[in-house]
Amino acid sequence: MNIFGASVLVIDPNPADREALAQLLRQSGFSVIQDDGAETTAASAAECRPDLVTLDIALPGADGFHLCRDLCNLDNAPPVLLISSRNDEIDRVLGLELGADDYVGKPYSPRELVARVKAILRRAKREIIRERPRAFAFNGWRFYPARMELLNPDTEVVPLSTSETALLLAFVQNPQTPLSRDRLLDLTKGRDSFPFDRSIDSHVSRLRRKLGDCARSPHTIKTAWGSGYIFSHAVES
Repeated sequence: MNIFGASVLVIDPNPADREALAQLLRQSGFSVIQDDGAETTAASAAECRPDLVTLDIALPGADGFHLCRDLCNLDNAPPVLLISSRNDEIDRVLGLELGADDYVGKPYSPRELVARVKAILRRAKREIIRERPRAFAFNGWRFYPARMELLNPDTEVVPLSTSETALLLAFVQNPQTPLSRDRLLDLTKGRDSFPFDRSIDSHVSRLRRKLGDCARSPHTIKTAWGSGYIFSHAVES
C-alpha cells in the first residue's frame, strides 16, 4: 500500500463537513469516497476497499460506535479514524477500545488531521510488510523488505538500513515512474525520517552503491533531471 494516492472513505452525515474533509484529503493526494452514513454497514463500507475510513460517530438513526466496532471486526479491517464534535474523554476511550486507530475532535486543525491520516497509513503499511513477507525481483536482484536485505545476482546478501529499505520499497512499488523528492518523502516514512529533502539524495547515493550503480552513470536508480529519480527496471513481486 502506498500512502500517496491511498483511498479514504469519508463517512459523515453533514454534507458541508463531509465535502470539506473530502476536499482537504484530495488536495493532500488521497483518493476519496464519500458516504453520508445513513445506510452504511461494515460490509457496504468494505466493498469500497478503502485504505482508511474516517467516521463521524454522530450518524443519523445509528450509533457510530457500533459501526466502528463492526468495521474493526472485519477480516482485513481498514484503519479507522473517528471524528466527533463530542470531544470528551469517555468517547475517545470508548472509540479506541473498540479498535479505532485514532480520534480527532471537531473543530480540527486541517494540517493535524492530514498528519494523523498519514501516520495511520504509515503504521498500516509497516504492518503489511511485517505480516506479509514478500520479495521484489528486478534485473537479477531480489529485495526482501521484511528482512531489510537484498540478494544480488550472485546470491550474496546485501543488508539495508531502515531508511534504505523504505526508499527502495518506494522505488520498486513505482517502477519506471519519475518520483520527485516530495513524492519520495510521502512514499517513505515521511519527513520525520528525512528532515530535509536533500537528505533523500544521500540515501539514494548509498542505495545506488549497494545496488552496484555507477555514480556517474547509474543504470538502476537514474536521475530524472528537474523531477527527482526514476527506478529504471521492471519489477516482479
